[in-house]
Amino acid sequence: MGLVKILVVLAIVTAMAGYWLYAPLPPGYSPESRRQFQSMMIGIKLIQLLPRAGAFLGFGTVAELHRSVVSRLMKSLGPKLDIEGLTTNDTVFDGVPVRIYRPSGPQGETLPGIVYYHGGGFTYGSIDSGDTIAKRLCNDTRSVVVSVEYRLAPEFPFPAGVDDCTAATMYFLSNAAEFNVDARRIAVSGDSAGGNLAAAVSLRLRDQRFPIPIKLQVLIYPVTQTLDMALPSMVQNRDGPILTHDMMPFFAAMYLDGREDRVADYAANRHVTRSVREKISKTFLNLEKLPKEFLEGYERPAYPDGDEKLWAAVKDRLLNPYHSPLTADSLENLPEAYVLTANYDPLRDEGYLYATRLREAKNEVTLYNAENGFHGFGHFLGILPEADHALADLIRFIRERL
Repeated sequence: MGLVKILVVLAIVTAMAGYWLYAPLPPGYSPESRRQFQSMMIGIKLIQLLPRAGAFLGFGTVAELHRSVVSRLMKSLGPKLDIEGLTTNDTVFDGVPVRIYRPSGPQGETLPGIVYYHGGGFTYGSIDSGDTIAKRLCNDTRSVVVSVEYRLAPEFPFPAGVDDCTAATMYFLSNAAEFNVDARRIAVSGDSAGGNLAAAVSLRLRDQRFPIPIKLQVLIYPVTQTLDMALPSMVQNRDGPILTHDMMPFFAAMYLDGREDRVADYAANRHVTRSVREKISKTFLNLEKLPKEFLEGYERPAYPDGDEKLWAAVKDRLLNPYHSPLTADSLENLPEAYVLTANYDPLRDEGYLYATRLREAKNEVTLYNAENGFHGFGHFLGILPEADHALADLIRFIRERL
Protein backbone atom coordinates (compact mmCIF):
# COMPACT_ATOMS: atom_id res chain seq x y z
CA MET A 1 0.00 0.00 0.00
CA GLY A 2 2.86 2.33 0.81
CA LEU A 3 4.38 1.75 -2.63
CA VAL A 4 1.07 2.54 -4.31
CA LYS A 5 0.83 5.85 -2.44
CA ILE A 6 4.38 6.75 -3.44
CA LEU A 7 3.63 5.96 -7.09
CA VAL A 8 0.45 8.04 -6.97
CA VAL A 9 2.32 11.00 -5.47
CA LEU A 10 5.08 10.68 -8.08
CA ALA A 11 2.48 10.56 -10.85
CA ILE A 12 0.78 13.71 -9.52
CA VAL A 13 4.09 15.56 -9.15
CA THR A 14 5.16 14.49 -12.65
CA ALA A 15 1.85 15.63 -14.13
CA MET A 16 2.07 18.99 -12.34
CA ALA A 17 5.67 19.50 -13.48
CA GLY A 18 4.75 18.65 -17.05
CA TYR A 19 1.82 21.05 -16.96
CA TRP A 20 3.96 23.86 -15.54
CA LEU A 21 6.86 23.32 -17.95
CA TYR A 22 4.66 23.00 -21.03
CA ALA A 23 4.33 26.24 -23.01
CA PRO A 24 1.83 26.04 -25.87
CA LEU A 25 2.80 27.77 -29.10
CA PRO A 26 0.25 29.75 -31.12
CA PRO A 27 -1.02 28.01 -34.28
CA GLY A 28 0.93 28.12 -37.52
CA TYR A 29 4.23 26.55 -36.46
CA SER A 30 5.77 23.32 -37.77
CA PRO A 31 6.30 20.28 -35.51
CA GLU A 32 10.07 20.86 -35.62
CA SER A 33 9.69 24.51 -34.56
CA ARG A 34 7.43 23.40 -31.73
CA ARG A 35 9.94 20.79 -30.57
CA GLN A 36 12.85 23.25 -30.53
CA PHE A 37 10.75 25.92 -28.86
CA GLN A 38 9.56 23.53 -26.17
CA SER A 39 13.12 22.44 -25.41
CA MET A 40 14.20 26.05 -24.92
CA MET A 41 11.11 26.92 -22.88
CA ILE A 42 11.91 24.24 -20.30
CA GLY A 43 15.13 26.09 -19.56
CA ILE A 44 13.39 29.47 -19.54
CA LYS A 45 10.72 28.29 -17.12
CA LEU A 46 13.32 26.80 -14.81
CA ILE A 47 15.09 30.18 -14.84
CA GLN A 48 11.78 31.72 -13.78
CA LEU A 49 11.24 29.11 -11.04
CA LEU A 50 14.69 29.08 -9.43
CA PRO A 51 14.64 32.74 -8.24
CA ARG A 52 11.22 32.26 -6.66
CA ALA A 53 12.39 29.13 -4.88
CA GLY A 54 15.59 30.88 -3.78
CA ALA A 55 13.66 33.88 -2.45
CA PHE A 56 11.32 31.54 -0.54
CA LEU A 57 14.37 29.91 1.06
CA GLY A 58 15.82 33.29 2.00
CA PHE A 59 18.72 33.52 -0.46
CA GLY A 60 17.71 36.99 -1.69
CA THR A 61 14.93 38.82 -3.50
CA VAL A 62 13.27 37.47 -6.65
CA ALA A 63 14.72 40.33 -8.71
CA GLU A 64 18.28 39.82 -7.43
CA LEU A 65 18.24 36.06 -7.92
CA HIS A 66 16.58 36.25 -11.34
CA ARG A 67 19.21 38.69 -12.54
CA SER A 68 21.99 36.50 -11.14
CA VAL A 69 20.68 33.34 -12.82
CA VAL A 70 20.28 35.05 -16.20
CA SER A 71 23.70 36.70 -15.95
CA ARG A 72 25.46 33.44 -15.09
CA LEU A 73 23.66 31.65 -17.90
CA MET A 74 24.64 34.28 -20.48
CA LYS A 75 28.30 34.17 -19.37
CA SER A 76 28.38 30.37 -19.48
CA LEU A 77 26.98 30.34 -22.99
CA GLY A 78 29.45 32.95 -24.21
CA PRO A 79 28.91 34.91 -27.45
CA LYS A 80 25.83 33.63 -29.27
CA LEU A 81 26.67 34.83 -32.74
CA ASP A 82 30.00 35.22 -34.51
CA ILE A 83 29.92 37.38 -37.65
CA GLU A 84 33.09 37.68 -39.68
CA GLY A 85 34.55 41.18 -39.67
CA LEU A 86 32.13 42.56 -37.07
CA THR A 87 34.00 44.22 -34.19
CA THR A 88 32.89 45.15 -30.68
CA ASN A 89 34.29 47.55 -28.12
CA ASP A 90 33.12 48.05 -24.53
CA THR A 91 33.44 51.65 -23.36
CA VAL A 92 31.60 54.37 -21.43
CA PHE A 93 29.39 57.20 -22.73
CA ASP A 94 28.90 60.01 -20.19
CA GLY A 95 29.26 57.60 -17.27
CA VAL A 96 27.08 54.87 -18.83
CA PRO A 97 28.64 51.54 -19.92
CA VAL A 98 27.99 50.71 -23.58
CA ARG A 99 29.12 48.19 -26.20
CA ILE A 100 29.82 49.46 -29.72
CA TYR A 101 29.30 47.14 -32.69
CA ARG A 102 30.73 47.97 -36.12
CA PRO A 103 30.13 45.90 -39.26
CA SER A 104 32.85 44.78 -41.63
CA GLY A 105 33.82 47.23 -44.35
CA PRO A 106 36.34 49.87 -45.35
CA GLN A 107 38.09 51.53 -42.42
CA GLY A 108 36.82 55.07 -41.89
CA GLU A 109 33.56 54.46 -43.79
CA THR A 110 30.75 56.72 -42.51
CA LEU A 111 27.70 54.68 -41.51
CA PRO A 112 24.30 55.21 -39.89
CA GLY A 113 23.89 54.43 -36.18
CA ILE A 114 21.43 52.63 -33.91
CA VAL A 115 21.23 52.99 -30.13
CA TYR A 116 19.80 49.75 -28.73
CA TYR A 117 18.25 49.20 -25.28
CA HIS A 118 17.82 45.57 -24.17
CA GLY A 119 14.65 44.13 -22.66
CA GLY A 120 14.18 42.36 -19.34
CA GLY A 121 11.27 43.90 -17.46
CA PHE A 122 13.51 46.76 -16.26
CA THR A 123 14.94 44.30 -13.68
CA TYR A 124 17.36 42.05 -15.57
CA GLY A 125 19.14 41.69 -18.89
CA SER A 126 22.35 43.29 -20.09
CA ILE A 127 24.40 44.07 -23.16
CA ASP A 128 25.28 40.36 -23.10
CA SER A 129 21.64 39.23 -23.24
CA GLY A 130 21.04 41.64 -26.12
CA ASP A 131 24.20 40.63 -27.95
CA THR A 132 22.62 38.55 -30.73
CA ILE A 133 19.99 41.14 -31.65
CA ALA A 134 22.60 43.93 -31.55
CA LYS A 135 24.88 41.97 -33.87
CA ARG A 136 22.06 41.24 -36.30
CA LEU A 137 21.03 44.90 -36.34
CA CYS A 138 24.65 45.91 -36.92
CA ASN A 139 25.37 43.40 -39.68
CA ASP A 140 22.03 43.36 -41.49
CA THR A 141 21.51 47.14 -41.56
CA ARG A 142 25.22 47.98 -41.90
CA SER A 143 25.01 50.37 -38.97
CA VAL A 144 27.16 51.13 -35.96
CA VAL A 145 25.14 49.85 -33.00
CA VAL A 146 25.55 51.16 -29.45
CA SER A 147 24.03 48.81 -26.84
CA VAL A 148 23.39 50.52 -23.49
CA GLU A 149 24.02 48.93 -20.07
CA TYR A 150 21.45 50.98 -18.18
CA ARG A 151 20.83 50.64 -14.43
CA LEU A 152 18.18 48.16 -13.33
CA ALA A 153 15.32 48.09 -10.83
CA PRO A 154 14.58 47.54 -8.01
CA GLU A 155 17.90 48.99 -6.86
CA PHE A 156 17.53 51.77 -9.40
CA PRO A 157 13.83 52.35 -10.18
CA PHE A 158 12.43 54.97 -12.56
CA PRO A 159 13.86 57.30 -13.81
CA ALA A 160 17.37 55.78 -13.54
CA GLY A 161 17.04 53.66 -16.68
CA VAL A 162 15.67 56.53 -18.76
CA ASP A 163 18.38 58.86 -17.44
CA ASP A 164 21.13 56.42 -18.48
CA CYS A 165 19.65 55.76 -21.91
CA THR A 166 19.14 59.47 -22.55
CA ALA A 167 22.69 60.35 -21.46
CA ALA A 168 24.27 57.64 -23.64
CA THR A 169 22.13 58.59 -26.64
CA MET A 170 22.88 62.30 -26.35
CA TYR A 171 26.60 61.52 -26.10
CA PHE A 172 26.47 59.36 -29.23
CA LEU A 173 24.53 61.99 -31.17
CA SER A 174 26.95 64.71 -30.10
CA ASN A 175 30.10 62.70 -30.85
CA ALA A 176 28.96 60.64 -33.82
CA ALA A 177 31.84 61.80 -36.04
CA GLU A 178 34.36 60.21 -33.66
CA PHE A 179 32.82 56.83 -34.52
CA ASN A 180 32.48 57.52 -38.26
CA VAL A 181 28.73 57.78 -37.89
CA ASP A 182 26.43 60.27 -39.63
CA ALA A 183 24.64 62.07 -36.77
CA ARG A 184 21.69 62.79 -39.10
CA ARG A 185 21.08 59.04 -39.49
CA ILE A 186 20.79 57.67 -35.97
CA ALA A 187 17.87 55.56 -34.70
CA VAL A 188 16.86 54.35 -31.25
CA SER A 189 15.51 50.86 -30.75
CA GLY A 190 14.64 48.40 -28.02
CA ASP A 191 12.51 45.39 -27.21
CA SER A 192 9.94 45.13 -24.39
CA ALA A 193 11.28 47.32 -21.56
CA GLY A 194 13.87 48.54 -24.08
CA GLY A 195 11.03 49.56 -26.39
CA ASN A 196 9.63 51.66 -23.57
CA LEU A 197 13.04 53.29 -23.10
CA ALA A 198 13.39 54.01 -26.82
CA ALA A 199 10.00 55.75 -26.84
CA ALA A 200 10.86 57.64 -23.63
CA VAL A 201 14.22 58.83 -25.00
CA SER A 202 12.49 60.06 -28.17
CA LEU A 203 10.03 62.05 -26.06
CA ARG A 204 12.68 63.45 -23.73
CA LEU A 205 15.00 64.63 -26.52
CA ARG A 206 12.05 66.33 -28.20
CA ASP A 207 11.00 68.00 -24.97
CA GLN A 208 14.55 69.15 -24.22
CA ARG A 209 14.85 70.46 -27.79
CA PHE A 210 18.07 68.59 -28.25
CA PRO A 211 19.73 70.11 -31.34
CA ILE A 212 20.44 66.79 -33.10
CA PRO A 213 17.19 64.91 -33.80
CA ILE A 214 16.77 61.15 -33.75
CA LYS A 215 15.95 59.86 -37.24
CA LEU A 216 13.88 56.77 -36.31
CA GLN A 217 12.40 55.02 -33.29
CA VAL A 218 12.05 51.24 -33.66
CA LEU A 219 9.87 49.82 -30.88
CA ILE A 220 9.71 46.03 -30.53
CA TYR A 221 6.69 44.85 -28.49
CA PRO A 222 7.12 47.86 -26.19
CA VAL A 223 5.75 48.52 -22.72
CA THR A 224 3.90 51.83 -23.06
CA GLN A 225 1.83 51.95 -19.85
CA THR A 226 1.23 50.21 -16.52
CA LEU A 227 -2.01 51.93 -15.55
CA ASP A 228 -4.28 49.08 -16.66
CA MET A 229 -3.40 45.40 -16.18
CA ALA A 230 -6.64 44.19 -17.77
CA LEU A 231 -6.42 45.23 -21.42
CA PRO A 232 -7.87 42.61 -23.80
CA SER A 233 -4.47 41.25 -24.81
CA MET A 234 -3.43 40.90 -21.16
CA VAL A 235 -6.54 38.85 -20.39
CA GLN A 236 -6.48 36.81 -23.60
CA ASN A 237 -2.75 36.01 -23.34
CA ARG A 238 -2.44 35.83 -19.57
CA ASP A 239 -0.56 32.50 -19.71
CA GLY A 240 2.11 33.62 -22.17
CA PRO A 241 4.19 31.98 -23.51
CA ILE A 242 7.21 33.70 -21.88
CA LEU A 243 5.54 36.87 -20.58
CA THR A 244 2.48 36.18 -18.42
CA HIS A 245 -0.11 38.36 -16.73
CA ASP A 246 1.40 37.49 -13.35
CA MET A 247 4.85 38.76 -14.37
CA MET A 248 3.80 42.22 -15.55
CA PRO A 249 2.66 43.51 -12.12
CA PHE A 250 5.99 42.40 -10.65
CA PHE A 251 7.99 44.26 -13.30
CA ALA A 252 5.71 47.29 -12.93
CA ALA A 253 6.19 47.43 -9.16
CA MET A 254 9.95 46.99 -9.37
CA TYR A 255 10.40 49.73 -11.97
CA LEU A 256 7.96 52.16 -10.39
CA ASP A 257 9.35 52.20 -6.85
CA GLY A 258 11.03 48.85 -6.14
CA ARG A 259 8.36 47.72 -3.65
CA GLU A 260 7.50 44.02 -3.83
CA ASP A 261 4.70 44.48 -1.30
CA ARG A 262 2.68 46.33 -3.94
CA VAL A 263 2.75 43.62 -6.63
CA ALA A 264 -0.67 42.24 -5.63
CA ASP A 265 -2.16 45.74 -5.80
CA TYR A 266 -0.93 46.20 -9.38
CA ALA A 267 -2.17 42.74 -10.36
CA ALA A 268 -5.66 43.63 -9.10
CA ASN A 269 -5.59 47.13 -10.65
CA ARG A 270 -5.91 48.70 -7.20
CA HIS A 271 -3.20 51.23 -8.04
CA VAL A 272 -5.67 53.27 -10.14
CA THR A 273 -8.96 54.60 -8.83
CA ARG A 274 -12.25 53.91 -10.58
CA SER A 275 -12.77 57.56 -11.56
CA VAL A 276 -9.31 57.79 -13.12
CA ARG A 277 -9.81 54.47 -14.91
CA GLU A 278 -13.07 55.74 -16.41
CA LYS A 279 -11.35 58.92 -17.55
CA ILE A 280 -8.36 57.28 -19.23
CA SER A 281 -10.64 54.71 -20.91
CA LYS A 282 -11.96 57.61 -23.00
CA THR A 283 -8.54 58.99 -23.88
CA PHE A 284 -5.25 57.11 -24.33
CA LEU A 285 -6.70 53.73 -23.23
CA ASN A 286 -9.78 53.92 -25.42
CA LEU A 287 -10.45 50.31 -26.44
CA GLU A 288 -12.70 51.47 -29.28
CA LYS A 289 -9.50 52.26 -31.19
CA LEU A 290 -8.47 48.60 -31.18
CA PRO A 291 -9.36 46.35 -34.13
CA LYS A 292 -12.55 44.36 -33.60
CA GLU A 293 -10.67 41.07 -33.74
CA PHE A 294 -8.61 42.14 -30.72
CA LEU A 295 -11.81 42.39 -28.68
CA GLU A 296 -13.33 39.02 -29.62
CA GLY A 297 -14.26 37.04 -26.52
CA TYR A 298 -12.94 39.73 -24.19
CA GLU A 299 -14.64 40.11 -20.83
CA ARG A 300 -13.12 42.64 -18.50
CA PRO A 301 -12.42 41.23 -15.01
CA ALA A 302 -14.45 42.73 -12.19
CA TYR A 303 -11.76 44.47 -10.18
CA PRO A 304 -12.43 46.27 -6.88
CA ASP A 305 -12.25 50.04 -6.56
CA GLY A 306 -8.76 51.45 -6.56
CA ASP A 307 -6.86 52.43 -3.43
CA GLU A 308 -6.94 56.23 -3.12
CA LYS A 309 -3.78 56.36 -0.98
CA LEU A 310 -1.82 54.12 -3.33
CA TRP A 311 -2.96 56.13 -6.35
CA ALA A 312 -1.88 59.36 -4.65
CA ALA A 313 1.53 57.83 -3.94
CA VAL A 314 2.26 56.59 -7.48
CA LYS A 315 0.21 58.76 -9.86
CA ASP A 316 2.98 61.25 -10.68
CA ARG A 317 5.23 58.45 -11.88
CA LEU A 318 2.47 56.43 -13.56
CA LEU A 319 1.40 59.48 -15.57
CA ASN A 320 4.95 60.58 -16.37
CA PRO A 321 5.36 60.20 -20.16
CA TYR A 322 8.97 59.05 -19.73
CA HIS A 323 7.62 56.18 -17.62
CA SER A 324 4.44 55.53 -19.62
CA PRO A 325 4.83 57.05 -23.11
CA LEU A 326 1.20 56.32 -23.96
CA THR A 327 0.10 58.91 -21.37
CA ALA A 328 1.98 61.84 -22.98
CA ASP A 329 -0.16 64.95 -23.49
CA SER A 330 1.34 65.38 -26.94
CA LEU A 331 3.02 62.93 -29.30
CA GLU A 332 3.64 65.48 -32.03
CA ASN A 333 6.99 66.07 -33.73
CA LEU A 334 8.51 62.71 -32.88
CA PRO A 335 10.83 60.54 -35.01
CA GLU A 336 9.31 58.29 -37.63
CA ALA A 337 8.30 55.07 -35.88
CA TYR A 338 8.28 51.36 -36.56
CA VAL A 339 6.17 49.52 -33.97
CA LEU A 340 6.29 45.72 -33.84
CA THR A 341 3.51 44.00 -31.90
CA ALA A 342 2.68 40.32 -31.51
CA ASN A 343 -0.81 38.85 -31.63
CA TYR A 344 -0.29 36.54 -28.63
CA ASP A 345 1.53 39.09 -26.46
CA PRO A 346 -0.02 40.63 -23.30
CA LEU A 347 1.51 43.95 -24.48
CA ARG A 348 -0.09 43.83 -27.94
CA ASP A 349 -2.85 46.35 -27.24
CA GLU A 350 -0.74 49.05 -25.59
CA GLY A 351 1.74 48.84 -28.47
CA TYR A 352 -1.09 49.16 -30.97
CA LEU A 353 -2.64 52.09 -29.09
CA TYR A 354 0.72 53.85 -28.97
CA ALA A 355 1.19 53.43 -32.71
CA THR A 356 -2.34 54.77 -33.21
CA ARG A 357 -1.68 57.85 -31.09
CA LEU A 358 1.61 58.49 -32.90
CA ARG A 359 -0.22 58.37 -36.22
CA GLU A 360 -3.01 60.64 -34.95
CA ALA A 361 -0.30 63.14 -33.99
CA LYS A 362 0.79 63.28 -37.66
CA ASN A 363 3.95 61.19 -37.25
CA GLU A 364 4.99 58.64 -39.86
CA VAL A 365 4.25 55.18 -38.42
CA THR A 366 4.73 51.62 -39.68
CA LEU A 367 2.88 49.02 -37.60
CA TYR A 368 3.73 45.33 -37.98
CA ASN A 369 1.60 42.89 -35.98
CA ALA A 370 3.06 39.38 -36.07
CA GLU A 371 0.02 37.16 -36.49
CA ASN A 372 1.52 34.14 -34.74
CA GLY A 373 4.00 36.07 -32.60
CA PHE A 374 4.22 36.26 -28.82
CA HIS A 375 6.26 38.33 -26.40
CA GLY A 376 9.96 37.69 -26.88
CA PHE A 377 9.52 35.64 -30.04
CA GLY A 378 12.22 37.75 -31.70
CA HIS A 379 14.83 35.86 -29.64
CA PHE A 380 13.96 32.62 -31.45
CA LEU A 381 15.66 33.51 -34.73
CA GLY A 382 16.38 30.44 -36.82
CA ILE A 383 13.86 28.42 -34.80
CA LEU A 384 10.54 30.15 -35.39
CA PRO A 385 9.83 31.40 -38.95
CA GLU A 386 7.64 34.17 -37.51
CA ALA A 387 10.74 35.64 -35.82
CA ASP A 388 12.78 35.52 -39.02
CA HIS A 389 9.96 37.18 -41.02
CA ALA A 390 9.51 39.94 -38.44
CA LEU A 391 13.23 40.69 -38.28
CA ALA A 392 13.43 40.78 -42.08
CA ASP A 393 10.64 43.36 -42.20
CA LEU A 394 12.23 45.44 -39.44
CA ILE A 395 15.64 45.33 -41.17
CA ARG A 396 14.05 46.34 -44.48
CA PHE A 397 12.42 49.33 -42.79
CA ILE A 398 15.67 50.49 -41.19
CA ARG A 399 17.71 50.09 -44.38
CA GLU A 400 15.14 52.04 -46.40
CA ARG A 401 14.66 54.88 -43.89
CA LEU A 402 18.06 55.23 -42.26
